[in-house]
Amino acid sequence: MIYTSVPQIFETIDATRDRIYKRAESLSDDELKARPHPESWSVAEIIEHLTLIEGRLLGMMKMMLVKAEGASSASNAAPIEMKPFSLEQFVERARREKYSSPESAHPSGKEALPDILARMRQTREELHRLKPRIEATDLSAFVYPHPVFGPLNFYQWLAFIGIHEERHLAQIEKTLTS
Repeated sequence: MIYTSVPQIFETIDATRDRIYKRAESLSDDELKARPHPESWSVAEIIEHLTLIEGRLLGMMKMMLVKAEGASSASNAAPIEMKPFSLEQFVERARREKYSSPESAHPSGKEALPDILARMRQTREELHRLKPRIEATDLSAFVYPHPVFGPLNFYQWLAFIGIHEERHLAQIEKTLTS
């Protein structure tokens, strides 16, 4: 996929998130807790992990946004145009490789799904509240390294949220069919 605008990125990540909500809310407690292997995460734990990651990314993105706004001398006369980009090389790479998240991003496994989903909705609402500022600021030069994929700019990080969730949505489906 080629990302061409901030609204398009939001539409994409929100569509993925909606699929996660619908899938999670349709599951029984047994399905949410089941593990295909003892070392695997349950569906509930995968969703908790996604919530932890988005919370961290939200904090990082807020810092990047504040720095960009402080460095910007542009007026709000015209919307910022984002240079189109693709993260397909990372998607392809992720299909071939297995990754381990840092211990701090591991789920506790102790939270109830309604609480996890409430936090998940809260972080997404907070991200949406940033959207007008994101659209009004050139964030292409504000970069932070991904532990596997290297430096990503703000827009790439925003799109990464959806890619990360797509990967884990596939993991949820695999968990449920194992």
